[in-house]
Formats: sequence, C-alpha cells, structure tokens
Amino acid sequence: MSAYCKYCWPSKTKSHLNNHIEYYHDKLLGKFLKRKKQSNFWGKFLEILAKINIVKFVSNPDDSNLYNRSLIFFKEAKKRGLNVSAIQAFGKYDNTFKYILNDQAIYYDGIPLNRIGDPIIDLDNKIEIKKILQKNNLPVSTGGYFTKLDEAIQFSHLLTYPLIVKPNNGSLSHHVIGPIKNEQELRKAIEIVQLYRPDFIIEEYIVGRLYRATVIGKKHVFICEKDPANIIGNGQSTIAQLISKKNSKRGKKDQFDTTLHEIPIDNVLKSKLQFLQLNLKSILPKSKKIYLHEKFVLNAGCDIISRTTSTHQENKKLFLKVAQVLDVDIVGIDFICADIERPWNKQKSAIIETNSLPYVDMHQYPSQGVPDPVAKVVWDHILASK
Repeated sequence: MSAYCKYCWPSKTKSHLNNHIEYYHDKLLGKFLKRKKQSNFWGKFLEILAKINIVKFVSNPDDSNLYNRSLIFFKEAKKRGLNVSAIQAFGKYDNTFKYILNDQAIYYDGIPLNRIGDPIIDLDNKIEIKKILQKNNLPVSTGGYFTKLDEAIQFSHLLTYPLIVKPNNGSLSHHVIGPIKNEQELRKAIEIVQLYRPDFIIEEYIVGRLYRATVIGKKHVFICEKDPANIIGNGQSTIAQLISKKNSKRGKKDQFDTTLHEIPIDNVLKSKLQFLQLNLKSILPKSKKIYLHEKFVLNAGCDIISRTTSTHQENKKLFLKVAQVLDVDIVGIDFICADIERPWNKQKSAIIETNSLPYVDMHQYPSQGVPDPVAKVVWDHILASK
C-alpha cells in the first residue's frame, strides 16, 4: 500500500501528474483540442494507422481484456450479428470500438451511444453540471468551485457542516474527503484534494443512501443502490469465512470482465476491523451487519442492489428531466437520499454528479434484485433510430 496513493485506494496510483497536466491543458486551450477524439477525422486517422499495423480492429477479443461496462454491449452486438470490433493500439485495448451499420463505420467510446465525433457536453465537469442543474431547479447540494485555499475557507463560512471536498474532475472517489466536521479538517482535506489536481469543489455533505440512475435515450431509466463492502453474521462463521464465502461468487479485484469484485483483505480492511474492535477471527452475531470499507467503488467489493422497480415515479421523472436538460442520450446520475421509494422533494436529496461513461453493467449484473437489460435497450435505441 505504501507505494501507492492512499487517497486513491483501491486504485493503484503512484502519480497525479497527468491530472495536473490535464488541468493546465484545459485552461490554456479551452474546449479546442480538449479531447483527442472529438473529431470526425478520428475514424479516418484510425484507418490509416490500421494499414501500417499500429492499430488493429479485433472482432473476437479476449473478454478478459475488456471492461464489463463495454463488454456487455460488445456481446449484445455479436448476438445480433452486428459487425463490431474492439480497437487495439500498440497491442493494447483503449476502450474504443467500431461497428458498421448501413455501410457506415461508427466509432464509440465504451458505450455505443458515446459516438466519437458527436458534439458533447462535459458531463464529468462537476461544477459546470451543478450550475446547469441549479439553473433548472433540480436538487443539488450547496457548494462552490475553487483553486485557492483562502477563497475556499471564506466560502465555507456560508455553508453548514459537515462538508465534503472533491476534485472538480475525477472518478472512483479518488481524493474525495468527507464528512468534514470543522475548519481544521477542511484545510487538511483541501491539501489532500490538491495533490490530485488544482481545482476542487466544496459542498455540503448530504446524509443518505447512494444511488446510481442511468438514463438511456431520454426515456429509459435504470436505478441501483451502491452499498459499501459488507458482511452479515450468522453466529457461527468468522469474519474471514464470511468474506471468503462472499468472494467465492465474485471476480478478482483487478479483473476487467466482471462487475462484482471480491472484498480485498488488506491493511485498510484490517484497520477498519481494529477500529470496530474486531479481527478476521471474530464471529459476528446472527444478522449483525458490518461495513468493511468506506468507498462506494466496485473493486473495493461493494454491493449493487437493483432498485429500478421500487423507485418512486417522481424520482424517475427527476432523472429523465436531467437527461432532457443536458440533452444527452446516456447519462449516469449519482443521487443521494434517505429512501428512493419516497419522492425526492419530500426528503433531503441531491444530485451529486453526472457521468459520461457510467458503469451501466451494474444494472445488468446486480448482487441483489432483478437485472435490467441495459445492453439490449441501448442497441434497440440505436437500431430504431436508423
């Protein structure tokens, strides 16, 4: 663990230089050249590289080389007889794909609705999305964007603790610090977040359950609940045995072609158990539930609970409105509230952020509940529009 950044755990990150370069790159060049693939020229460029064997279009890649959020669409396309290939550059897959429809080559990032060359809105820019949602009277937590410590501290005096601090662009809970209870903790949190990149967001910490809603084609909405890694006692098995039983049905921590990952038994977990005055040999009472990690990330062993059928209609309408306001064919929405079965406006709730490349396979492969046919719905939407 010591060789990697502990604030990026469970990701194995040694340097944040790329994040700082990206920040200054965007500041200097703005939206021009913001993404190398934001051009119709990209496909032609790939075809040229393919002729000199730098790029390959692989029609039958090894599943273990593809993330499951992409693999589910690749498999569904093959099932339908579509001509689809994974793109390999310099011997590595970069989560880019190509399919041919009506004699036209179409390139996409991870999910077929993310077509390369189409105009996009930067769904991953947390502060810009927050402003758009606020303008449209959609629920977000009160907060602001900063690069300077003094300005951030001054703004925090207008907020109510607890607070949370996170990078303006980031994922997988990297360097997200909260709940923060006072100014001393806030100063330390800002120091940590700026190790990741210079710009960050401070906002009020919303207490509740974390849900992921994915909206497809502005009319299909799927919802799941993310629950951090946990076990439930049976009065007989040790904690180590309970973890082993749960892990036996899951993929490895760094495995690509899986949605549910094993709970890592590492120093972070052992420290958590020590805090709870437990160890791996402890036996939990029957029905006693304990959380083993804090982060809501898949490769830390979190549970995914399908909530599509139990979500209140008013909440589904809210998620659909987000997609309509942002005018996108696919968006992942992180949402916090106490109970997804109650209307969002009848409880404390907030849209935390949106995602352009969400892990939609969570809906298709939950640990609990009824699976949602996300890959089928996406391809149905694409083919119906042709």
